Amino acid sequence: MTTALSHASGDSVAGTADPPSPDWGIHLQPVGGLLVDRNSLNYVRLSSEALEIALQLARTRSVARTARIRAGTSRRDPDEVQAEMVEALSGSWLTSSWLNGALDQPLRVSGSTDAYLPLLASLQLTNRCNLSCSFCYASSGPALPGELTADDWVKVLERLAQSGIAAVTLTGGEPTIARDFRRILATATALIDHVDIFTNGLHWSDELVAMAAACGNIRAQISIDGRAERHDLIRGRAGAYNESLHTMRRLTAAGVPVIVAMTVTPANYRDVAAVVSDVDSAGARLFRAGRVVPVGRGDQDGFGLTPDQVADVIRQFQETRHLNLESLGWDQCADLGEQLAPIGLPVEFLTPGYLSWHVRADGQVTPCQIEAESFGRILAEPLERIGESGRLATVRSTARGCRCIRRLNPTDDVDLPFGLTPGPSTRLDTATSSCCGTARCGSGCGDD
Repeated sequence: MTTALSHASGDSVAGTADPPSPDWGIHLQPVGGLLVDRNSLNYVRLSSEALEIALQLARTRSVARTARIRAGTSRRDPDEVQAEMVEALSGSWLTSSWLNGALDQPLRVSGSTDAYLPLLASLQLTNRCNLSCSFCYASSGPALPGELTADDWVKVLERLAQSGIAAVTLTGGEPTIARDFRRILATATALIDHVDIFTNGLHWSDELVAMAAACGNIRAQISIDGRAERHDLIRGRAGAYNESLHTMRRLTAAGVPVIVAMTVTPANYRDVAAVVSDVDSAGARLFRAGRVVPVGRGDQDGFGLTPDQVADVIRQFQETRHLNLESLGWDQCADLGEQLAPIGLPVEFLTPGYLSWHVRADGQVTPCQIEAESFGRILAEPLERIGESGRLATVRSTARGCRCIRRLNPTDDVDLPFGLTPGPSTRLDTATSSCCGTARCGSGCGDD
């Protein structure tokens, strides 16, 4: 799982821009289909009838015309069909908006009815890194044997774009030191709607900052892991903290949104509020925290948080929620015990394998960044074969690092939530629609 970059930026707050209008699309799966906002990656699972109506309404932009089409196929009275359709669509917050023109343009169709293709993919451009963090889940440093070339990554991006993927995350190691990184970045931003860069924020030249700003569809996530002295000690480089904040200021000044990620440990948990304050002053838009993932160099004793330490982190979150940051979130992969759920902090959760893939630097496809079990090779097989239900069922049973995929059961959990907000479930279930309880869809639903 990635901490996740669903691209939702949270509710707008004073001093920040309103979130973009939804860009609705249909993403097909073997178990049905999703109506997806390709900007936020929030979605609602719909029945086959609702999917059909959505596609027709988006094309005709008219309830009456859609009713006539449906009456023609069923050989029924158009007025009767329209009355039934209006009654059914009025049954939920989402479908009732369709009656008022919410679907005002043709819907892009992605996915497959034969396989689970991703909406989001993280691409590990290289395992090489210019730092040596003590708890790195990827054990970054040296390159992996057989790492993909820039030409290979261009082919990967072309294949993913053809399947209709909405977003990619460029990660590492440190992605910006991958060979021909700027060519890969230019290709990604030309082919994919949303591109995130997971970076340590070091050695960003003015030219790279300007290029990122010119692309217009990039976000940068910069890792900050404590106050200056502690961050530099963890990172193994003096001055790393100040350089990363300097990069953050240059990116935000150029108009590139910045997310800050902090890995919380017993050594730095008291620093959360100070880090939030510093990155807020540097112009960051979102802040998310998570615990050490127990794989790679993080698979050792001494990184776990006690209940008292978690309580202190929660207190610091609450103390800093008045700042301009749009979202203070906690990685669901680090909160399986739902310790943060009672206070309603935004929590993100992906459905690894089924809606998100991770492509390692050597081309192996895994459910997420912390899972070693592969279910395919990105350039050696068709995407539909990689995403076969049987392969995902196998990796779900054999996964060792990714706890999220082990929790999924597509047969029972047909909603496969891409995101969620803790809270009481108010699942909608009408004749034509159901709500999955997505991260920030506006319905107030929640599901786990």
